[in-house]
Amino acid sequence: MKTSYRYLVVGLAIAAMMSAVGCGPASPSPEPSALSSPLVSPLNPSQSSDPLAGYDLVYAKKMGAGYQLALQLHDGATRTFPELGFVIEPAWSPDGQRIAYTVNTDGSSYSVFIVNRDGTGAAPLLKRKFGYTWAAAWSPDGSKVLFSSNVEGFAQIYVVDLDGTSPQPLTEPTANSFFASWSPDGRRIAFTSDRSGEGDNEIFVMNSDGSAVQQITNNAFDDAAPSWSPDGRLIAYHSYAHGVMNIYLYDLSSRQSRPLTKESLPLRFPHWTPDGRYVLATQEVVVDAQFDAVVIDAGTGQIVQRIPNAQWLRAYLSQGRPSSK
Repeated sequence: MKTSYRYLVVGLAIAAMMSAVGCGPASPSPEPSALSSPLVSPLNPSQSSDPLAGYDLVYAKKMGAGYQLALQLHDGATRTFPELGFVIEPAWSPDGQRIAYTVNTDGSSYSVFIVNRDGTGAAPLLKRKFGYTWAAAWSPDGSKVLFSSNVEGFAQIYVVDLDGTSPQPLTEPTANSFFASWSPDGRRIAFTSDRSGEGDNEIFVMNSDGSAVQQITNNAFDDAAPSWSPDGRLIAYHSYAHGVMNIYLYDLSSRQSRPLTKESLPLRFPHWTPDGRYVLATQEVVVDAQFDAVVIDAGTGQIVQRIPNAQWLRAYLSQGRPSSK
């Protein structure tokens, strides 16, 4: 029988959001040392330069009882947006001008919003109520957004134009499907689903219209949250294959998976940098649910940088771009 590290119907991201929303004021909390847990791997001593120099970074930063949208720009400017509420899962648009994110809208429901990079114009992705919505992913040309919703009971993957008026289902409401990622050419989509019927989540790939679904992982443990590499050759995902959640890479040519990391503390939600040199992920570093955003060398699997009290780090290459302050 398969061993399952079960997700809620709406996925780990919503569970994380629920734990992030509290009753206390959203006052800043002190940042502990990045090495506060004895199991945290030390940073690579050979890494002397900033691996994310030249990038604009967006992430969810722990502030008091929850997480706020935060920017760290290539020129050193930083900013948080408490007015947006408690947020998770930020994602840059392909042109770097907008950010999609999931927000707790009324204390009990979750919706995808889009905001300009300067914090203005925040609005729901969809023009009507559509159950819980989360895990937004921009198409490579920026014209469409994938998202997950439980409006039909099971979590399903939908695609919608930026006008937000006609979301279209890409999966069937007979199993849970969520955490979708576009291929770089926009022709295929990788996603997580428990449709195999064996009691766990696996990674699947389908055409961008929902056809030709193929299962690409099949093992005794949960695999989830795929992210397509910029060159289209690899899919990063997190897996519970060896008793601790770590990042794995699936090679689409050889159809083989291998572990990228072998950390003692869980790593989740991988996402590639645009140059393909690094994988960004979230690591749980202490027993009281502190999370760090980490930068992983895609060649060696070593953690080369971390941002304490942060999750869902995403990078946009912005050398020569003016920052938004």
